[in-house]
Amino acid sequence: MEIRNITKKMEDKTVLKDISFDLKGGEVTALIGRNGVGKTTLFSTMTGIYLPDDGDVFLDGKSIYKHPEVKRELFFLEDNMNHYNTYSVHAVVKIYKNIYTTFDEQLFNDLMKQFELPMKAKLISFSKGRKALFFIILAFSLNVRFLLLDEPMDGLDVIIKKQILTLIKDTVKMRETSVVIASHRLDELEAIADRVIVLKGASVELDYYLADMRDNSVKIQVAFKTKIIPGFVKEKARLLYRNGRIYTLLVTENANEFVQQLQQENPILYEEMAITIEDIFTIYLTNDKIDYYEI
Repeated sequence: MEIRNITKKMEDKTVLKDISFDLKGGEVTALIGRNGVGKTTLFSTMTGIYLPDDGDVFLDGKSIYKHPEVKRELFFLEDNMNHYNTYSVHAVVKIYKNIYTTFDEQLFNDLMKQFELPMKAKLISFSKGRKALFFIILAFSLNVRFLLLDEPMDGLDVIIKKQILTLIKDTVKMRETSVVIASHRLDELEAIADRVIVLKGASVELDYYLADMRDNSVKIQVAFKTKIIPGFVKEKARLLYRNGRIYTLLVTENANEFVQQLQQENPILYEEMAITIEDIFTIYLTNDKIDYYEI
C-alpha cells in the first residue's frame, strides 16, 4: 500500500500536508502524535472515507479512489462505532460478510467463544470494553491485508488487552497482515510495534523502525562529578529527563562516538537503557523550549 503526497484541508485548515509512506505486509506500524494532529483524518483518507485535496493512495498499483473495489483489501476500525448500537451481533456480521468475501466465520466464532461474547445480543447491551472487543474480533475475522485501528483497546481490561496484543502479533505473523495502530497508550504499542510514524504539524516528522533506532541510537543515564555539563553533551544529546544531577539522554546520531567521548569524562554514573516509543514522543513532540540542563 502506497500513500503518496496526501494533503487534506478541513475548513480552510491544512490537517495533512504532503504525507507519503509505504505499508508492507507482516508489520505493525504505530502511528503517534499529539491529540488533534490528524491521525484519524489520515486513516479516513487512506480508506476513501475522505477524498484528499492532493495526492493519492495506491493498492497493488491501483488508486483506491478510482478503483474502489480494492478497498476490500483494507479495513478501518474507527474509535467510535456507536452507529451500530441498535444492531444485533448477527446483523453487523451479515453487513460485513456481504462486503468482505474473505470473512473467516470460523475464526470469528472461535474468538467470540474465547472471549465469552454472546452471539445473540444487541450491541447497545455491551459495555464500552465489550463493544471494543467485539469490533476487534470482527476486524481480524475479515482477513484483510491492511488493518487500520484507531484507539482499538480503549476500555479493555489488562488481561483482555494482553490477549488482543497476542492476537495482533499472531495474525501479523501468520497472515502477513499489515496493521497500523493509532493509540495514546505508548506502552501498549511498545509490545508489538515494528515501526513508528510520528505526525507533527500536519506532516510526517519521523518514520523509523524500532530495531534500527535501537541499533543506531543510545539512551544513557549519566551523572558528572561537577555541575558543569560538557559542551558536547548539550550539542549532541537530547535530554529526556533530569532528576537533580542525574540526566537521561538520547543520542540518535554517531552514538558510539558519543559514548566514547562521554566515558572519557569519567562520569560518576553511567548506565545504558532501553529506548522506548515514549522517548521518541518526548523528544519529537514536546514543544518545551526550556533548557533543563541549566535549571
